[in-house]
Amino acid sequence: MAIKQYEDNGKKLYEVYVNGSNGKGQRIQKRKRGIESIRKAEVLEFELKREIAFLKEQKQTYRFGEWFNECLNRMKIAHRPSTIYNYDKQLGKWILPKWDKIPISEISKQQVYGVIFEEVDLSLSPWTRKTLLKMVKRIFQMAVDDGHLDRNPCVGIQIKAPDADQKVLTSQEVEIFLREAKSTNHRLYPMWVMALMTGMRSGELFGLKWSDIDFDGKTISVVRQWTGRFQDSCRLDQLAS
Repeated sequence: MAIKQYEDNGKKLYEVYVNGSNGKGQRIQKRKRGIESIRKAEVLEFELKREIAFLKEQKQTYRFGEWFNECLNRMKIAHRPSTIYNYDKQLGKWILPKWDKIPISEISKQQVYGVIFEEVDLSLSPWTRKTLLKMVKRIFQMAVDDGHLDRNPCVGIQIKAPDADQKVLTSQEVEIFLREAKSTNHRLYPMWVMALMTGMRSGELFGLKWSDIDFDGKTISVVRQWTGRFQDSCRLDQLAS
């Protein structure tokens, strides 16, 4: 912030420059030239400072696209890249093109219902729609928690999905499967051993780092961030040889 003096055709004039940020943290710059006296420049500087202070205190309304990107950046701190990728891929494909420029405060429950049940591809399964609703609900809940919304427009909307028919291998089937995979030297054998003998999910397997493995203690540590930084571990000597 400064008042600078300059000359124009031999006449002494002043320039006022003030900068700050608004309620979103975005940089604001205000500049005015051609002021005839230092007193007028000082008064103008004071007024411009007041304007910026007002904008900083004023609650700013995010558009959905802006808030979505803000949420992704925040989620990078506490979530795995695979989670961020899923949000970006799913919501970026089905939701963002429809709501990108709409202020989040103007998105109603009816609009949420419409986009989930009527506007996305009708061939999507109930499970995919349920996942989309869960993601959208989380994005809006972050806005509620941050004070940008008074309520979550997704509350009360439900999707009924049929129970999944999950088939689980028996102990004998697991033994046969791993024995055959090992005998054929299948390239995925090590991964199958890890999955079946530890119960780790695919995201946990692909997210493993060398630092998660304690060769001396013969343990593998898995941090499940969505359960509050709960750390689980398994014994390396429990894996099939």
